[in-house]
Amino acid sequence: METRWRLAEEIACLSPEEGLNETLLPSVQCVRNTQTTERRNQRWRASVCVVVQGSKELVLGQEVYRNEDEAHFIVTPVDLPVTSRIFSASLEKPFLSLRLDFDSVTLADLSAQINLAEAPDNHPLRGIFLSEASEGLLEASLRLARLLHDPEDARVLGPSVIREILYLVLKGPDGPAIRQFTRSGSKVHKISQAVHNLLAGYQEAIDVEALAQAANMSRSAFFKEFKQVTSMSPIQYQKRLRLLEAQRLITNESETAERAAYRVGYRSASQFSREYSRMFGNPPARDAQLTVSRRAHDGLHW
Repeated sequence: METRWRLAEEIACLSPEEGLNETLLPSVQCVRNTQTTERRNQRWRASVCVVVQGSKELVLGQEVYRNEDEAHFIVTPVDLPVTSRIFSASLEKPFLSLRLDFDSVTLADLSAQINLAEAPDNHPLRGIFLSEASEGLLEASLRLARLLHDPEDARVLGPSVIREILYLVLKGPDGPAIRQFTRSGSKVHKISQAVHNLLAGYQEAIDVEALAQAANMSRSAFFKEFKQVTSMSPIQYQKRLRLLEAQRLITNESETAERAAYRVGYRSASQFSREYSRMFGNPPARDAQLTVSRRAHDGLHW
């Protein structure tokens, strides 16, 4: 328990800003939130998140992932469009998390070196795993956080501690299932490759038949496996990915609704507006105007 609170102190120290904070290692971030939030749609990136204080809720399809009390970790082997919210946080007791990029190469290398039971290849696997953090995982995370105060320490020693954290994740109760995402030839690994292909070309028209052929599956089998992992069809996945990126372009880069729609692959403005409104509650032109107004207000108070 003492390790948990020391880690919380380190993460708080490394998180001067609300939300996501970059660290001396590009693959590691610290997160601090001092208030709860409403549910919102977001792209949850493939990662390992060690949560030491507070609670975050993730909703994928009909499944809700949340752990309210003990320190825990969340593993997402692939990028997922989810609904999320900060469920438990306050100024006195903020939500605190250490986030590492999901490193499939290192995990595959570790899997080849350790004796792990195999999860059945025909067992339905979702793309989110939530487990209680062991004392060993907290201790390794604490050592990593302490290294992040010094550039040389982080550069020289950080990678080996990250490798240790990933090793402990694989040794945990969900290790055999997580391993499936990195085991070449498994059905889940083929789906993760299809997800990466969709991410790389989300602006292009989707070709489910080509994705199924690349995975060496029939169209129906591919559709079933993809939905088991992501809780949505390939077309739904691409649509949500496009809309989330369009929202980011509008709210973070001040793009017009028309330009954002074009950049993410839409060719019909009316279809884009309709689907955007259904997902986010506001039409894209309204969000664009709100962004312009907010930036003008911020400029007046600079």
